[in-house]
Amino acid sequence: MKSRFLSGIGIGAVLATIPAQAAAQGAATAAPPAASGDRLEEIVVTAQKRDQNLQDVGVSIAAFTGDQLKDLGVTSAERISESVPGVQVYSYLGRQPTFVIRGVGVQDFAPNVAPAAAVYLDEVYLGSNILTGFQIFDTDRVEILKGPQGTLFGRNTTGGAVSYSTRRPTDTLEGYAEASYGNYRSLTLDAAVSGPLSPTLKARLAGRYASQARGYYTNDWTPADSALPRSPLFFDPKRRAGEQESWAARGLLEYDGNGAVKLLLNFHGGETTGDVLPLTSIGFTSIAGAAQPCAATPLTGVRDPRFCGDAFGYTDLDGDPYRVRVDFVGRNREHNVGASLRGEFDLGSVTLTSITSYDDARKRAFTDTDGAPHHELNQLRDTRLEQYSQELRLASDGGGRFYWIAGLYGAREKVDLRFFGTLSPLLALTNFTDPALAGRVADQLELNFSQDTWSAAAYGHAEWKASERLTLVAGLRYSHEDKDFASRSEWIYNDGFAPSRAPVNFGSTPADAAVVDDNAAYKSFSGKIGLNYKPSDAVLLYGSISRGFKSGGFDGDFAFTRQQLEPFEEEVLTAYEIGVKSTLIDRRLFLNGSVYHYDFDKPQVRVAQVDTVTGLPFNQLRNLARARVTGMEIDATLRPARGFDLRAGLAWIDTRIDDPAQPVFDGNELPLAAKFSANLLARYQFAIGNGWDMALQIDGKYNGAFFLNAENTSYLKERPYTLVNARVSLLSDSGWDLALWGRNLTKESFAVQSFALFGAYSVAYNAPRTYGATVRIDW
Repeated sequence: MKSRFLSGIGIGAVLATIPAQAAAQGAATAAPPAASGDRLEEIVVTAQKRDQNLQDVGVSIAAFTGDQLKDLGVTSAERISESVPGVQVYSYLGRQPTFVIRGVGVQDFAPNVAPAAAVYLDEVYLGSNILTGFQIFDTDRVEILKGPQGTLFGRNTTGGAVSYSTRRPTDTLEGYAEASYGNYRSLTLDAAVSGPLSPTLKARLAGRYASQARGYYTNDWTPADSALPRSPLFFDPKRRAGEQESWAARGLLEYDGNGAVKLLLNFHGGETTGDVLPLTSIGFTSIAGAAQPCAATPLTGVRDPRFCGDAFGYTDLDGDPYRVRVDFVGRNREHNVGASLRGEFDLGSVTLTSITSYDDARKRAFTDTDGAPHHELNQLRDTRLEQYSQELRLASDGGGRFYWIAGLYGAREKVDLRFFGTLSPLLALTNFTDPALAGRVADQLELNFSQDTWSAAAYGHAEWKASERLTLVAGLRYSHEDKDFASRSEWIYNDGFAPSRAPVNFGSTPADAAVVDDNAAYKSFSGKIGLNYKPSDAVLLYGSISRGFKSGGFDGDFAFTRQQLEPFEEEVLTAYEIGVKSTLIDRRLFLNGSVYHYDFDKPQVRVAQVDTVTGLPFNQLRNLARARVTGMEIDATLRPARGFDLRAGLAWIDTRIDDPAQPVFDGNELPLAAKFSANLLARYQFAIGNGWDMALQIDGKYNGAFFLNAENTSYLKERPYTLVNARVSLLSDSGWDLALWGRNLTKESFAVQSFALFGAYSVAYNAPRTYGATVRIDW
């Protein structure tokens, strides 16, 4: 604790020197103003629901323009984390990303659990991880807000918010077309066209097609691996795994009634089909006949692969995350369609904004859950989600000293899931304490659950300019959520005897069966107080105390007892933060920094539990007592010369779980919370003649070691890694862009998810090195 306190003092001292340096710089003899091409462009963000210069907003934000995203090669929601220190992603089977910001995030695969770091697309909240894996195309900007959010957003969150904004229709006819081809026979096509239809009506149509015809996983399964019984329904040991094909489209129609009424209609949809990425098995169970017993457990211990395997003695030994041995390469199909209507009405001194949205998504994924060459559990997950939301907000015109915004938000989200799987009869699973099932073995299982969530909130945000230099900030929010949840986990017996189905029950009484029909309601006040002070036009000092709330809910996983389905509680995070934003060297340098501390009450985490009847581990989403997070961040953008940009960032995070009643967690780090991370980008663009420029760019991110679970299991600790990407472009005055690019040039591999199953952890990995070429024309 003392070392963390001293570290914070030192960091604060460094940040405190920035205003003094800026003031001294202003007092010095003024240098001739730099030409506009020598200065950094202003970055406009809408984090506070109005256009503002990023350097004037007293919130820790990482922001990227559409052109920056293009040059970084960001084509999916989770890739933006590779350019921001202190941000990581938990990605279930590589297709359901959940953001973890400053160590705060839910590492969960269930589609009915809301994220701790909310994702917004064109101001619409996406409440499930089956919606957040969308493709990035025709994007105007991305903003990552760090810390609790709620007094300016529709939903309340503890970790932060990731907001994607797409490009709007334009006043003149314009468009672009882009094609890329890369290794693994990958092809992407992007296009957009935009322009006026009448003096008051504009439209934009954009789309994307992507395919990967060759997977980057090699499956080493052979018939020699079939000594154990195969799944009668799910068997396909495909040699190359990882093929994907997807498309997405968006249409925008914008009406402007001379500024008094503005309407924006957004239709969007897409589909993805392809292989489910195979998993790697990390066993922690003693192998029969091994020279020594396995010392590992699903929670702690030393794992030696010579002695440790899964329930049948298998563990992955080749050390190559892209070589697997699985008996089933499953397929995935997901599609979504939605629409939103944004209305903006000028009422004189105030503006009324209305955002109405509807989204429908369906996902069917067939998966080899165990990651082993033999059959343990192969499954189908069929998920359907419908989401409706309505937001109304009033905002003052910003004139004078007082600015305010007040809003109402309501939403309904319906999630239905069917999980069906085939079990190896060698696992001999049944209800062991039920005499009617004695001697019988389940060879299939099924979970059906439905959740209906109603949420409502009222929020307000105000800023009072006490003087030309000092602004006071305050916000308040009331949230209410009501969840109806019904779940039933069953064994299925195909042995010809009755009954053919039975509710799963590893308890001691019939009332312990894993069947529930329940309701839970959550309500909370949260808010923010802050202060912004500008000692000069070039420097902003800010400080805030904010509180975020994330409702509790129900576990959407297969359950062995009713007790697993008891609702978990809400989590509450109180954040204390001070920071500085400065514009230096005649707007050639943006230098920003912040120091923060979080008191985190009842964090929600998915943990491994061990069943007392079978000794097998299972996963459960539950609350820990509390956690503490202390950290600092520094980021800088420098333009030392015309055409030459440098961008760098550093994040330090110290997390600690405080739960003395549960020693296996007490004193541990929060999962996916690397202590150190940093990013660096260098880009140089220069003329080569005849209307052509060349642009050279290299960027990368260093991520320190982190644990994949709250138990801090030693063999689930990921080592540090450094991702390096590069791009070389030729740009013409006539709109052509020819580029060669490479991603993950250092061939780093790291796990992006894990969960316990039948004596092993199943782990998925990031994408390997990719490279290719892109041709683009803008008009």
